[in-house]
Amino acid sequence: MATSRGVAAFAAAVIVIGCVVLARGPQDAAAGSSIGFSTPTVVDPIHTFGEPDLGVDSLGRVFVSGPTGTGTQRSMWEGSVDAGQSFREVSAGPPPSALLGTEQPPGGGDTEIKFDHTGKQYFADLYALACLRVATTSDGGATVQNGIAGGCETTGPGADRQWLSVFDPVGITTQSPYTGPLPLVYLDYNDLGLVAGSNYPNGGSQWNKSTDGLNYTQAIAGNPVVLGQAAPYAPFGADGYPAIDQVTGKVFEAAGFNNADGTWSELLNIGTPDSAGNLTFLDQGNTDASKLPSLLVHIADGLPANPDTLFSVLSMDSSRNLFIAYTLSADASHPAQRQTFVSAASAAGGWRTWTAPVQVSKAPSMVSVFPWIKAGAAGRADAVWYGSNQSVDPSTSTSSTLAWNVFMAQVVFPVDKTGAITGASPSVTLVKATPHPMHYGTICLIGTGCITIQGNRNLADFFVVGSDSTGAAEIVYDDTSNGLAQPGFTPDNQQLVDHAGAPLVTILRQSSGIGLLGQQVSGSANAVVPGISDATGDARYPVIGGAPVPGMDITATSVSLKNGVLTVTAKVANLSQPAVTMASLPGATNLQYVTRWQMGNTIFYAAMENTGANAPIFYAGRAKSVDLCSVSACFPHVLTFPEPAFGGTAEPGSVSCPAAPSAANPCILTIQVRAGDVGSPSTSSLLEEVGSYTFAASTPSGEITNAQAQADDVPLEIDGACCYNAH
Repeated sequence: MATSRGVAAFAAAVIVIGCVVLARGPQDAAAGSSIGFSTPTVVDPIHTFGEPDLGVDSLGRVFVSGPTGTGTQRSMWEGSVDAGQSFREVSAGPPPSALLGTEQPPGGGDTEIKFDHTGKQYFADLYALACLRVATTSDGGATVQNGIAGGCETTGPGADRQWLSVFDPVGITTQSPYTGPLPLVYLDYNDLGLVAGSNYPNGGSQWNKSTDGLNYTQAIAGNPVVLGQAAPYAPFGADGYPAIDQVTGKVFEAAGFNNADGTWSELLNIGTPDSAGNLTFLDQGNTDASKLPSLLVHIADGLPANPDTLFSVLSMDSSRNLFIAYTLSADASHPAQRQTFVSAASAAGGWRTWTAPVQVSKAPSMVSVFPWIKAGAAGRADAVWYGSNQSVDPSTSTSSTLAWNVFMAQVVFPVDKTGAITGASPSVTLVKATPHPMHYGTICLIGTGCITIQGNRNLADFFVVGSDSTGAAEIVYDDTSNGLAQPGFTPDNQQLVDHAGAPLVTILRQSSGIGLLGQQVSGSANAVVPGISDATGDARYPVIGGAPVPGMDITATSVSLKNGVLTVTAKVANLSQPAVTMASLPGATNLQYVTRWQMGNTIFYAAMENTGANAPIFYAGRAKSVDLCSVSACFPHVLTFPEPAFGGTAEPGSVSCPAAPSAANPCILTIQVRAGDVGSPSTSSLLEEVGSYTFAASTPSGEITNAQAQADDVPLEIDGACCYNAH
């Protein structure tokens, strides 16, 4: 594990490498023409999870989901109440409380979220590589309706890596044969051997359809599936992230194909709906893999390796140009072959003529994994990946200085007057998006098999780039640079089963430069500031759509360092009646007010805790973790901020309230932290991603056991003010 890192931006002068331009990095976000990003937002300061998904609905609400692992049988599904600055738990059952936590089972595997034009949200969660739980919410997560799909109803087919596609052509003149109710929702997943004995790559896909997002039926034309029995055919394209055309209703899915001569092709399958929404694919009825190259669209041929390095991803722009991003795999002797490529095709040619692949990953990204792409206005797309500082095999490298960052390439293809791409070469602007390395060491790429080589799978299999209504990129990723691990899980630091590094889910929002709509975007840079204010009235219980809880409502947060003392301040609407506050939060026995930040590779915190007796304690220290296990070994699942009795250090502090506290005239919580208790910061030290949070808890943070973490009996976030950089 590296112990230090650089945060320098790219040079101000652009460097041209082929058709790729290296843009300035995050520190230059204020520059008018450069792509820059705001201070990263911590999605959840307590729960961690891999392969985070992100979606922005038509109302501008931001949602994130991801698995905590099949060992927990639970995934996280969270919605922001303040345009992506802080998040609250969406529960599939009763409202989450300090005692019950979030109710999401069955699940814990791959997740997916999509929306229709009204903002209704569709959710899917994979349970134990066996079946899928589906859910919907029409009120931003305040209430959830649940269903089951993919064989959970009985001993039906297995399932893996599901995706959702929504056909909802509002305000569009359609040419689709489909005549049924809208929206039409497709659920696509890898069927894990539904076509048993077939030599189809990955077994083929299964497609189901729904008009309510809860009840799904078979959607492959003429190919009924009997639960528990193998079907004669499944379309090529399993695992590839699909796209859907809002004009025709056609669906698209791409994947790699191993040719007889040892090379690989990236092939595209297209499904056309009938009046009932049933899909006929280009390889309809075929179970002979050798025939696929003659049946499917060729995106790229003669590739030296498999292009499905988790995953082949499709996205369609506003002019119906279809984009793909994929990353080549490699054996251990050719690590530099792991690069990310982008190609595109227009609707005018039926998406059958693709541009030559353009390599968008360049130095300083030496090896890339986990590509994703989001298309915007005509000819524009943002591609992202995790890029390493060394040309080594991600799964097996033993380098002690291997570091990874999030890279983004903005790709712009020339278009004609109709908005169709012309086939000419695109311009590519490359930027290192993360302000510091988000991962150190290996990234295992063999899925659940990672446990066989003690491979680090804390990041899981992918991350996502989306965009907001202005076209600004929104990237959700995992940051494991904290190096956390629960003592005892990693004897002698061997990390044979448990891997250090809590996958802290984090969001980068583009704050400058041209966005996906072809226009300049704006936002706060990631410059150093003394603090931030927070919207009032967003501390509620239930945490989405509930009643206000003034005793947990943060209105501002700040930190300052002077004479060896770090002063941490939080303004809260009303701290004068802790017993009243606690009574409004079911199961709560502890009220926690935590300010956390990262300095170097360590998460520090300062906190106040009150039990309702109005006898607060003040303390600070280093965050710790509680680790749990799944089919791919173990990793830190829950972050804790221990009290003095459990590893924290007591600090001086105070609470000052006016005679009539309110959001406009709040109480002031102050903690005077001795610098030596939090890593000895100096005035030149960078405190990154500073955020203040209020939690309702049923036990002291430092006392949380593995059993409690397994049951999600952990502090429940009521409010958050996030995030800023400070000295």
